[in-house]
Amino acid sequence: MAMDPRKLKPTELVRLLNSTPLGEVVSERQLHRHRSRAGFRIGDGRTVDLLRYAAWLVIERHRPREEPEGLTGYEAMKQRAAQRNREIALLGRDIGELPAVVNADRKAKAATDFRYFCEQYLPQTFHLPWSPDHL
Repeated sequence: MAMDPRKLKPTELVRLLNSTPLGEVVSERQLHRHRSRAGFRIGDGRTVDLLRYAAWLVIERHRPREEPEGLTGYEAMKQRAAQRNREIALLGRDIGELPAVVNADRKAKAATDFRYFCEQYLPQTFHLPWSPDHL
């Protein structure tokens, strides 16, 4: 039975492309992503047109990428990574509203007395008696 390159099932297309001496050219998962992005431009819902798929890949490969003004290549990539890192850092700093102070007198005393702070706010950690060296 001859294969029609204009109507290949996705599994047949992957097998055909990976049968070359180059080894694995495309995985089923990658073909699925390509079919999702290309839509009906490379085939119908069940089959893929090899010729239209190849043309779509060429167009995608040579499509100019949007770069920030004045930057190209590596500098643009660095700028995008820096912007992404700044956004992540800002999200990590936003911890929300601080809770209201329950006991203002205790807070004021703990601000000036380290022993009192440890015993009041961290009683499970500082449960042993204090030695003269500590004091």
